Amino acid sequence: MRLPVQTEYAPYHRRLRYRLACGREVSVEGCYIIPSTLGVIEGSIEYIRDGIINRLPKRVREQFPGHCGVFIKPVPKGELPTYTFMVDLVCYEPVSDPSNDMSSLIVCWLGDDIETSLPDLMDREICSVEWDKYAVDGSI
Repeated sequence: MRLPVQTEYAPYHRRLRYRLACGREVSVEGCYIIPSTLGVIEGSIEYIRDGIINRLPKRVREQFPGHCGVFIKPVPKGELPTYTFMVDLVCYEPVSDPSNDMSSLIVCWLGDDIETSLPDLMDREICSVEWDKYAVDGSI
């Protein structure tokens, strides 16, 4: 569920915020959208699909270096979706180590929906993420 913008601490710093189904409140630190077949020149449909799916973890880490928590949503069967979406999220509560200040996770998915507003699209795609299972603790 999308939350209102928090401005009491930093009125000039407006971030998209969400409450996940697990109860965690997260903020969007970054977003990256690219065509899923970017850089592919030729090959059979199966070869292209398998290669793109297998390279997703590497592409996520290249786009958001230094982050450890990555969750790639299962890719639907059939034709490869047109776009790759990556969203860098942070929660100002750790997952397991109370000596840390926060936890973070990059959520990646492939899809064709480019017409829905970005905040609504993110809300739909990240709401059911199991934060405690995939996020990694860190310090500010």
